[in-house]
Amino acid sequence: MTKTRIRGVYKHQSGGYIARLRVKGVSTSKTFTSLASAERWMNQTKGGLETGDVVVYEGALLSKEGAKARARASTNHTISSLIERFRLSGECRIKHAHLTAIEDDLGGDFVEDLSRATCLEFLEKHAQTSAPATFNRWRAGLHRLMSYAIEVDWRQDNPVTGIKRKSEKGNRRDRFLEVDEEKALQAACDDRSEAMGLIFALCMATGARVGEITSLLWKHVDLKRGTIRLGEGATKNSEPRTLVVRGRALDRLKQYAKVQPLNKQELVFSSTAGGLFDATKEFKKAAVSIGETATLHVCRHTWATRLSRVPGMTMTQLRDAGGWKSLAMVARYSHEMTDDLASKLEQMLEAHE
Repeated sequence: MTKTRIRGVYKHQSGGYIARLRVKGVSTSKTFTSLASAERWMNQTKGGLETGDVVVYEGALLSKEGAKARARASTNHTISSLIERFRLSGECRIKHAHLTAIEDDLGGDFVEDLSRATCLEFLEKHAQTSAPATFNRWRAGLHRLMSYAIEVDWRQDNPVTGIKRKSEKGNRRDRFLEVDEEKALQAACDDRSEAMGLIFALCMATGARVGEITSLLWKHVDLKRGTIRLGEGATKNSEPRTLVVRGRALDRLKQYAKVQPLNKQELVFSSTAGGLFDATKEFKKAAVSIGETATLHVCRHTWATRLSRVPGMTMTQLRDAGGWKSLAMVARYSHEMTDDLASKLEQMLEAHE
């Protein structure tokens, strides 16, 4: 290389020009096809350093905006990193499907940049056409995630707070399965797979939530006692409880358990990829195949309705058996207990006549 009339600019053997600039211990260079271009870059860079439009950041010369962007990227946190930290904390109770959707749609966004408008757009995309209760569940998951961001001091406010919950008045599902409907759905689930057939049978026999069944590990299952232990991290209200499995559901479970992994930490039900079995999706396909529109949650409602009709059953017992948090949650089944109440009232009146 040979020097040119411009200090710091050299002519290369190939015919091009190399401009080199050293400032504050930082050396940078750039190649140009003409001497005029090299001179112009040198003057602009030096001028930028004088005005502050060009700065030295982490050993490199960057524009002011470029330095700010790099600094922000290195100190800020993305939604994906927030989700990862939340999962590792052991406190995450957001549905797996909801959390996956949040990460897919918003994972690359900075936590502090997430706006109310973006949150609302996300909720409308995934739950706008669903029932109000479904929208509220999606909202609750996103709200909890951003509340965790506040807890770890990654942002100062929760953008979901300003989004109103939808009224669930009139949204309650009072449907329960008749015996012939149950048999038809059981057969349809069996046709889908052995796993789907067992999941449906367990939901009908125990009243467990779908997520409680699909997240089961083999160590939770006691075939001799006919019980399934749900730890505090596996239930919706974070309260541990034991499911009692009897009848055909227990027979199915024992048959299914004849082939199981040696590692008791493995999932009882898993997808072909090794993740959680998507029972909701599989049940929908089974229901559609016989012209049904029921969701898998109808099993829980059917179970609670049937159990509430057993003479002597109280709301407190029903609440504890189903893992509800309060008596208010089981009040909808109180009317099923009126027959037993009428019998008791008749006995009282006869005793005092």
